[in-house]
Amino acid sequence: MSLSDSRVKICGAEEGEQNNESFDFNTYATKKTIAKGLLDVGLLMSNASQLKTTISLGSSHEYFSINIVLIAVSVILQVVVGIMLLIVGCMKGENMEEKNRANKLNNFTVGIVLMITVINAFIAAFGVQASD
Repeated sequence: MSLSDSRVKICGAEEGEQNNESFDFNTYATKKTIAKGLLDVGLLMSNASQLKTTISLGSSHEYFSINIVLIAVSVILQVVVGIMLLIVGCMKGENMEEKNRANKLNNFTVGIVLMITVINAFIAAFGVQASD
């Protein structure tokens, strides 16, 4: 394909051609939900490690209480997001009402994920590193 060729290849098919395989939005949404869940598991493990470090340094650290509260809130919200992702994943979306409900729940989940991200930014800011 040269630069002067006006036809553009899109996903393996030239513009204007019918692609033999149609894009399956349900499969995409399912993979996206699984990816969100896996990222949630990774963050949960990171929070567990931060909690262990904070507890091992003891309450004498100046940000001990703040760290414990932020990590606890983050973990609780992660569990809530995990449950919500399971619910969204089980929804069939057979009628418009259920699709709207799933969309609202998905948007709410994204909002909670944003809150978790902000909380974890504060955890990193007030975080402690164990010194050997």
